Amino acid sequence: MKRINFNKLAAFAGFSIMTALFFSSCIKDYRSGETNFSSLQPTVSIVEGGLAQFSSQALVYPSSDVSDTAIFRVDYAATNVAPANETITLSIDTALVSAYNAANGLTGSAAFQVMPDSLYSYSTTQTTVSQGSTYSPAIPFVVFPDKINPTVSYMLPITISAGPAGATVSGNYGTIYYHVIGNPIAGTYEEYWTRWNQADSTGGSATALYYEYDLGSVTFAPNSPTEVETTSLGTGESDIIDFTNTAGVLSNFSVSFPSGEAGTLGLMSIGPASFQLADPINGVYQVCFPYVNGSGSPRFIVNTYIKQ
Repeated sequence: MKRINFNKLAAFAGFSIMTALFFSSCIKDYRSGETNFSSLQPTVSIVEGGLAQFSSQALVYPSSDVSDTAIFRVDYAATNVAPANETITLSIDTALVSAYNAANGLTGSAAFQVMPDSLYSYSTTQTTVSQGSTYSPAIPFVVFPDKINPTVSYMLPITISAGPAGATVSGNYGTIYYHVIGNPIAGTYEEYWTRWNQADSTGGSATALYYEYDLGSVTFAPNSPTEVETTSLGTGESDIIDFTNTAGVLSNFSVSFPSGEAGTLGLMSIGPASFQLADPINGVYQVCFPYVNGSGSPRFIVNTYIKQ
């Protein structure tokens, strides 16, 4: 089981202080040179939550994983630490999925669906910020990647539904939006690798040093609804595939490498990459590119990916 800790407590320590300072600007001086903080209310929030941190709430785990665990914490922002054990109520608010889709113009296959309970395990309805503390213990959220359909976008908002007496719930950081980005070409592919020890594929299979070697399965992992990325089992480069999705019709396919990929792989140069074939109907993609290895020798590669 893998665990990702989205721990941003240091950042939120600053957030807590800034919250106090913000509210203090609205409090009139009650004595010359002094500020009255007596009416300042505590604010509770989710450390890793909020739409401003939406991208960090994506559940990006390998699709082969049986289970993975993300954690989050609740912050108690006040002029001092919690004066007693402060109880915060948490709940799943599925209405926020529709609200997010509407606010961002997401419809059809691009819209998020409510994550079904078969894809996750979560049972925490209350947490406590202990007396003398400023944040709660870690709260686990378990997801089952091998059960997720990678072509569908899912979301599960967990929100603070009630704070302790006398505290307010942050309007910007009261919810964590756990989500999975779906992509119509995401999933498992079999990779067949071909290499020529020359600058191009002249001569075809007869001159290839390796021809359509079956290297095994790779994952087209979604970076966005219209971009996937996979790592070749042959050359080792990351192939980034982008396309246009017009009401379910996929077109304008392009392929590229991450910036600095040649240096990462110890090559003198790599690319540009292009498609020999991009067939979303049958799930077949052929990526080709040249490279020059660290010794200055040219090579030419064709990666054939076939959807399983």
